[in-house]
Amino acid sequence: MDALIELLSFTLKAAVIAAVVLVIVASASRQRPPSHGQLSVRDLAARWRGYADALTGAKGLNRRQRSALRKQAKADAKVERDGVVWVTNFSGDLRASGLGCLREAVSAIIAAADPATDQVCVRLKSPGGGVSDYGLAANEMVRLKNAGLHVTVGVEGVAASGGYMMAVVSDHIIASPFSAVGSIGVVAQVPNFHRALQKADVDVEVMTAGKHKRTLTVFGENTDEGRAKFRQDLEQIHALFKEFVTRFRPSLDLDVVADGGHWFGEDALKLGLVDEIGSVDDYLMACAKKRRILQVEFKRPRNLGARFGQSAALGIREFGKRLGLISHG
Repeated sequence: MDALIELLSFTLKAAVIAAVVLVIVASASRQRPPSHGQLSVRDLAARWRGYADALTGAKGLNRRQRSALRKQAKADAKVERDGVVWVTNFSGDLRASGLGCLREAVSAIIAAADPATDQVCVRLKSPGGGVSDYGLAANEMVRLKNAGLHVTVGVEGVAASGGYMMAVVSDHIIASPFSAVGSIGVVAQVPNFHRALQKADVDVEVMTAGKHKRTLTVFGENTDEGRAKFRQDLEQIHALFKEFVTRFRPSLDLDVVADGGHWFGEDALKLGLVDEIGSVDDYLMACAKKRRILQVEFKRPRNLGARFGQSAALGIREFGKRLGLISHG
């Protein structure tokens, strides 16, 4: 009993402290709005030359040989490059949460790039997600094309559904041998708890203004008419998706590739979903012989509240483990 009282006392104290800190954090957040974000530009070719210098120094060369290599590296660095390959990254989730940063990076590239000499390379990894979110993300790729820039996409792992919608806008798609691409389809699933609520004698009233304002519902009773309208909406989105793909890659046989399936590497190449099997790093290193390689990234700072929230979550999890309420793993 004493142990239980002590535990309850400790828990109460911890809750009070957490509440006080949350109030302080909330107050600080209101008084100091978060900054817009920060744009960074890195010279990838210079970084690669630094790697080469470091490895060359480890080969046991004598002073004269090292000096000659350094002079050659300096001479290579001074060679006039015909333009720039602007590189940016997009790693997508179901909500395309990196869209804001992609938008800023694309705007920066368009503002600085010369369409006569420059190109763009987007490292892309995304399984797709929300229709509207990825429609916006694909439109950022369209912005690059409309600015007159040649765009290459390097698929790193997966470019499916909305991810492929982004990739297909580009002039050239490079994919690694086991990258999954395609998935030109639409999927939606809606859980329904109506029968469970009926057993519990719980009624849910769903009221709408407009015949199709709500087709399927989570808690109310779904109808065949609602299901038919929902499927009609999915088919319409699928048709728009296929039209978008055809606009940028008209050679694709949509009867084969637009069934929602995905393909890997060589199979994707044979079907025309991608243009090359290889490494985007090899592509960029080859470009470095003629152009500068500048990586552009935009990052938003995490505010104090977000950082505290993550720390608090980790603390609560650890506390739960100690009490045996949360399993390890």
